[in-house]
Amino acid sequence: MFSNNEKISLRQLKRLLVFDLFSVSGLIIPRIATATAGRDGLITIILAVLYAFIYAWILLSLSKYTGGNYLDYCRRSLGGILTFIIGVLYIAKLAVGCAFASRLFGEVINQTLLKDTDPRIIILLLLVVSAYAASKGFEVRARIAEVLYFIVIIPIFAFLLLGLNKIRFTNLMPLFTEGAGDIFIGGYNVFLTFSILELMLFCAPLIKFKKADIKRGKRLFHSVSHAIVVVGILDVLLFVVTLGILGREETRQKLWSMVNVIQVIKLPGGFIQRQDAIILGIWMSSIFSVISAFFYYISFIGKYIFHVSKQNYLLIPFVLLLFGACVIPMETEQFFYYFEYYMKYIGMPQSVILPAVIVFMGKVKKIKNHKPALKILLLITALASAVFLTGCSDMTEIEDRNFVQAMGIDLSGNELTVYYVLPDLKALTEQGSKEPEKLILEIKGFDFWQIEELYDLKYNKRLDFSHLKAIILGKKLAKNPKQLSEFLTYVENKYELGRNTLIFTSDSTAKEVISLNHDLEGGIGDFLDRLYRINLKNTGKKVITVGDMVFAMNEENPVISMPVLKPGEKTLETTGLGMFYHNRLAFEVNKKEADYMDIANGYGKNKLIFLTKNQEEDTEEGKGEAISEYVVKIKYITRTLKFTTTGNHPLLAIKIEGVGIVEKGFMDTGMVSNKANAKIIEGIENRCNNAVKTRIAKNLEKIMKKAKIDFMNLYRMTSYKNRKIWSTYADKENQFLEDLEFTIDVDLKIQ
Repeated sequence: MFSNNEKISLRQLKRLLVFDLFSVSGLIIPRIATATAGRDGLITIILAVLYAFIYAWILLSLSKYTGGNYLDYCRRSLGGILTFIIGVLYIAKLAVGCAFASRLFGEVINQTLLKDTDPRIIILLLLVVSAYAASKGFEVRARIAEVLYFIVIIPIFAFLLLGLNKIRFTNLMPLFTEGAGDIFIGGYNVFLTFSILELMLFCAPLIKFKKADIKRGKRLFHSVSHAIVVVGILDVLLFVVTLGILGREETRQKLWSMVNVIQVIKLPGGFIQRQDAIILGIWMSSIFSVISAFFYYISFIGKYIFHVSKQNYLLIPFVLLLFGACVIPMETEQFFYYFEYYMKYIGMPQSVILPAVIVFMGKVKKIKNHKPALKILLLITALASAVFLTGCSDMTEIEDRNFVQAMGIDLSGNELTVYYVLPDLKALTEQGSKEPEKLILEIKGFDFWQIEELYDLKYNKRLDFSHLKAIILGKKLAKNPKQLSEFLTYVENKYELGRNTLIFTSDSTAKEVISLNHDLEGGIGDFLDRLYRINLKNTGKKVITVGDMVFAMNEENPVISMPVLKPGEKTLETTGLGMFYHNRLAFEVNKKEADYMDIANGYGKNKLIFLTKNQEEDTEEGKGEAISEYVVKIKYITRTLKFTTTGNHPLLAIKIEGVGIVEKGFMDTGMVSNKANAKIIEGIENRCNNAVKTRIAKNLEKIMKKAKIDFMNLYRMTSYKNRKIWSTYADKENQFLEDLEFTIDVDLKIQ
């Protein structure tokens, strides 16, 4: 039961602080850290946590001097007028924080979950519900936070841990590449997200201690420290996962880049279709907590300085004022800029200077000659802060949507043609169109924004990409870096178009692939999704998604190897890989070369190696399948890379190890001696290892050395595998590939 005494325990305080500290920072920490310090943002977060410990210690020390009741101490030391001015400054600061958090909440929810709802309605409902929660008192807030703590924090923590297997270490390494000044400034910028700790000055009287407890200060600091550590760990995980998946450029381009990461991380089981909605819904709970905290302390301070009988009377006018501030016609990025500027130069310094001056004046109150001068000093400080402060639809029903299952894009001259493939509802519900061509919507335009506008003019249903399975690029588009970059920029800024969508290129046009939609079971989207994912699951290779292409666009140099589709008569097959470099299709290989590229990258499970009757043909292009003497199937494979230097050149040692079985050409019938069998197996093993070694070497020479296409992304790996090579060849990728020497050791054991 609620005791209704407006007192909370230390455990409840600790959980409230975790909610209040994490709710907003959970979205913007990666952007803040990366914008100032790049990869070294990880260090800035650790610095910010250290700053937060010092900040908490200062605030709790000052709170001890005030006797626990900050406002009463202020009135006794300074009088009513100065206490009123100081209270107004605190209310203004809380209002600014509340307006920013509400605006951020409204924008994120509008762009992700409630696209058709006016963001002003979202913000208004948030403010009203948060104000209602604040009206129920501090104890009720604490008890709600206690219940929600494990419902919110544990799932988010687990979700971030799942994201660790998606990160690219090349995005995180090397560290200590930025200047010391940038790192320390970045630490301060991240530290601003811990500013809500200042509210401990006001909540000290609301914490329940045992009467005989003589270590109240230590216990309070321990609880606050625990909250800082929990939030610090979450912030580090957020940064590592976001930067590791999206890369530096995309992380710092968007204020809430973390939201895009939610789409990339898949929950196990695959039974949740909109996991982003689940995670955002959990995060929403913490946002309500922090905004209700702003409202509570605004009304708490307002009651004291305005002398009203009940603080809840102030909630309605503040809801209206804050709603007006939230809907100011201004870009959210600009809104954030002003908020950040205020916190850097006014809000954070004020949070330490004001209580320090108040405590100092209280200590010298008895010295009458000093009192007027000190009051004038505080008045000037307060007025300066005030001057600086002043300078700064209904949800669409399912029937009103066109659910896009697949998307094809062709380029002819400067004109784009986009094909939207709708699911075959006739096959599913017996109510769909009897004409299969009506399942493909075709729109032409000169850019993707124009195409979207033309679609809206032509059709009365909104495009819904929540079930999009595959994107097919026509060959001309794939080879045009300008148009492909525009498409990827469109994807980057369109949240509904999921980053996990599979992407392919056609060996001709996207239209030829899309036209097979009616001939393939489940439609082209489902067919490609099943075919690709099953095949990749068998080989252990990761899928290639549109998110990988966006990442490559922002990070400039990684090579993305995309499946090439070849349409036939009512059939569709993959014929190899197309390598994209600097936003264009730069090189193509056939299926056999692609297989050995996969083996070189450590993805060889279930691959077949054909050994011909003529041993000299084992490593020849296109030979072996029809007249194979032995067929070896790889059951398990690993690849290790070691970078060293030889002379002045980089040396790469590639080691392939694994286990295989002979599927054709050898059967142990027991009619031959074990020694004879062992000799045959040894011969197959040697031929197999030699074939793999030779084919990998040919790929390295043909693709990497001659075409200068780093299909293994070796250049990027040097950033964390060999810092000396990375620093020597900084911004000299072609020179690195030219100078690279390599050795290959293959050890596949035949069972």
